[in-house]
Amino acid sequence: MNRRLDLRGQFTGLFWLALSIVICIMALRLGIGSLHTPGPGFLLFWSGILLGLLAIVLRLLDYSKKKDKGRTIDLWKGLRWHKVISVAIAMFIYILLLHRVGYLIMTFGLLVFLFRIVERSKPWAAVVFALITVIATYLLFYVWLDVQLPRGLF
Repeated sequence: MNRRLDLRGQFTGLFWLALSIVICIMALRLGIGSLHTPGPGFLLFWSGILLGLLAIVLRLLDYSKKKDKGRTIDLWKGLRWHKVISVAIAMFIYILLLHRVGYLIMTFGLLVFLFRIVERSKPWAAVVFALITVIATYLLFYVWLDVQLPRGLF
């Protein structure tokens, strides 16, 4: 079984590297253009390059890690299912109400929920960090990048 897992780990990095090469070739066929006038394959090409670099890092980490022989790890042990389910429900509610209520209120509420309920932060810290995050993302996306965010009530 361990030999099978070792082979799987070795071929995973090679698979992602091969996929990144295919992506880069397809992007070159589309035309990548330049930085000032990007072509249709520009984003695809740089995504393929990033995927290739991450695949190389994966291969290097696979070679350098020490093997735990005869020891298996239970991936599901200690997983807090109530947190997983509550985050999934919160994200679903966020998606449903985002356009009606608006980006600012819904994102603030979601972040307070995640900081306070899921991560057990202090109430003041949850509110402050949620407020900082909402203001920073609003300034970044709406003001600086001119991305249209759901207005909702405001």
